[in-house]
Amino acid sequence: MIYKRYKCRPAPDCRHMERRASGLQIDAFAMDLDGTLTSGGQPLKPELVDAMKRMRERGVKLILVTGRCSGEAMKITGDGLFDAIVSENGAMLTVGSAREPQAPDGWAEERARLLPRFEKGCEEVIISSSIENLALARSLVSGLSSVQVNKDRLMIVPMGVEKGSGLASVLKMLNLSPDRTVCVGDGENDVPMFDVSGFKVALANSVDALKQRADYIAGSSDGEGTMEAIRDLFRGSADSTP
Repeated sequence: MIYKRYKCRPAPDCRHMERRASGLQIDAFAMDLDGTLTSGGQPLKPELVDAMKRMRERGVKLILVTGRCSGEAMKITGDGLFDAIVSENGAMLTVGSAREPQAPDGWAEERARLLPRFEKGCEEVIISSSIENLALARSLVSGLSSVQVNKDRLMIVPMGVEKGSGLASVLKMLNLSPDRTVCVGDGENDVPMFDVSGFKVALANSVDALKQRADYIAGSSDGEGTMEAIRDLFRGSADSTP
């Protein structure tokens, strides 16, 4: 069985797909965290960190796009690895020292109404909880909020806020083109990020909704799969492969 593949869109002939990938102009590399760079909240493997640093040396902007709060994410990745961070499922943007919450008028009151029904975490904008509370969350949300799912977690976020909206905003802030952006993800909440990016990478452990949209599917899971994609996408370029 072939797990790693390039998918052709729209033509069924895949002969030119590898050429498309190897010649892809990459200005930004957007990555989910859990299930994409690592698993179980473990630190990133040194070889993956080294490859990511080499991408930055080439001028590629690295963007972390995660459902976690930024402080929690930084405990896993360390500081200084990313040019921008989209945290809390798109509800908090960090570029340099600037932090911009993505919440409409009235969200503070809406969040205060909902939060007592769930455990309080490190999040500043959204509410994150176990998937076991999905029915409760869906019964409580109003027109100001929506429920998004990521495997074993749920998030209550401001209506219209998602990973895709957060990534699009950060790309605009950095003056980068979505068409020259690669994104990598594994969960349901990464679908909107795929819709924004020009080249989409799924992993062996990605949900089917991502694999169906992907331009490339790695044969490995988590950080190993992302490392595999980095090697393949940069193979054959003028510089050494990350």
